[in-house]
Amino acid sequence: MTIREFIRIIREGKYLVLAAMVVVVAGAMLYLDRRDDSYAATATVELMTATSPRDSGETDVVTVASSPEDVTSEIVIQTAATALGYTGDLEALADTITVEPGDEDGRFVNITATAAEGDEAVAVANAVANAYVAQLDTLRDEQVAAIEAQKVALSTQIQGVRARLVLDPADPLATAEQESIVAGYQALVTQANILNSIVSPGLVERSAVSADPVGLSSALIILIAVLAGLLAGIGLAFIRRSLDVRVRSADEARWLTGVPVLAELTGVRSAERRFRTSHQLPVSSKVALPFTESIRELRTAVQVSLSGMDHMVVVVTATDPRIARSFVAANLAASFALSGRRTIIVSGDLRRPQLDSLLPAPADWSGPDAEPRPTPVPNLSAVVLAEEGMDPADYLASARARQILDGLRASTEVVVVDAPPVLAAADATILGGYADGTVLVASVGRTARKVLTEAVARLQINNIAITGVVLTGVRSSRRMLYASTYGDAEPSGPRWPLSSRPVDEAEEDRDIGDRLGLDERRARDEQRAREAQQAADETSAREEATETASPSSASAPGKQAGKVSTVGKGRPGAGGKPGGDAVEPAGQPAQESPHSR
Repeated sequence: MTIREFIRIIREGKYLVLAAMVVVVAGAMLYLDRRDDSYAATATVELMTATSPRDSGETDVVTVASSPEDVTSEIVIQTAATALGYTGDLEALADTITVEPGDEDGRFVNITATAAEGDEAVAVANAVANAYVAQLDTLRDEQVAAIEAQKVALSTQIQGVRARLVLDPADPLATAEQESIVAGYQALVTQANILNSIVSPGLVERSAVSADPVGLSSALIILIAVLAGLLAGIGLAFIRRSLDVRVRSADEARWLTGVPVLAELTGVRSAERRFRTSHQLPVSSKVALPFTESIRELRTAVQVSLSGMDHMVVVVTATDPRIARSFVAANLAASFALSGRRTIIVSGDLRRPQLDSLLPAPADWSGPDAEPRPTPVPNLSAVVLAEEGMDPADYLASARARQILDGLRASTEVVVVDAPPVLAAADATILGGYADGTVLVASVGRTARKVLTEAVARLQINNIAITGVVLTGVRSSRRMLYASTYGDAEPSGPRWPLSSRPVDEAEEDRDIGDRLGLDERRARDEQRAREAQQAADETSAREEATETASPSSASAPGKQAGKVSTVGKGRPGAGGKPGGDAVEPAGQPAQESPHSR
């Protein structure tokens, strides 16, 4: 995984990361609000020592024998409680005391007291330390008394041994036992003398002065919570990505299908909203938008894929019905037409036709459905297939439908067929059999991987020539922003993200014009386009009026003056111009339309 992919995953799951951080930090703040603050103070007691020389020249260091239990013994805690004026439970007070050795030799003892207030912790630690020092005198006296008791026991024992030696002075066992008892007795005498020489067995080496908060500080806990929330959010983002079954990038679509990705269409939803307002296909306007540039990229990719064909038929289908397939097909056909190629778009979706709303017929049009009719886009005609009471799939598989498409192919340069979704019905595969190439439209962030692979497999099983995949729902990149503002004098507005990534409806519903800061320039360009269109219409009207008034145009159409072909008919214009009517020379027989039979 590259750093860019890692960042993209985090960006896609940014709301999970943010939610995890908020939850963890909120939990930490709740813990800080409910926890009882406590403070710890430590006092250090030093155990006094005395030295005892040995016959070998070495010395023994002797201290009063003590253990941590002596610090928390009942008598020490009782003495400390009396000094503090404490009347509560002695066991609870003892539980607040912690005893640790202060060094490896055990000469120092650290007594730590924990309390809710710092001053209280200091007072308890010092009181227990003083009580323990006082208890050390008692412990020393008890140890000396124990030594004296041992000395008395040894005296009694040595008297019995001496009695045995009186009876048998040469008894070796009695002699050895006597020597051992005498040595032990002398050691006890030495130990007792050393202990008695320790006037003060212990003293408070360092009293507790201040208390420190117990546990982590609030700032550190918040910092740990933020980091933990960030890590948890990143983990959730990766889990979400691993469980996500949708297509997320062009590389993934290319890897899943094994076919090229022709284009990534940006701003499709915004372009649809503009069309609903202006009733003009975005690609036919003079305003450069990321969507129009990506449509032109798609047109170029299709032309390159089907290069060398004077007459081509391209089927546009989709993976599922939610994708704006018809809108993409209409703009693709309009792009072909505006590039100077005579184009016909065919409404092959007989179940849910949308072409009439995208490219409506003129108000005075009354021709048959299967006959090409003009559209608002110059050089572009539209054909609506009629199922004639048959099931759409049966009609499209009939010889009549093939004959219509073959006739359209022969009469124009480009035929774009808007077909239903691949997996919804067999219509798309039937129409794909008549075409030179099929374009499959999928949506990044919405189309499931399995749906995309099944759609491609369905087409491949039926030997349909797949030109490539087109992805919608992609955010505009900096490259597309540059393309859409290249002709502007002062391009302004915030730059878009470097990488292309899927966006949800809320993000895509934001108007691209607002983000680019091109509202004023767009209005000016649209006004100029309307003025140019109006001037062209007036010129065409004058030319038609002139031709009608001339003697050569007085004859009936189709005999002397020729007839106007409906194939490729666009807006009214001069003959021979793109988008104009193709006029047959006078004196030649009228050519029958391939679909008028």
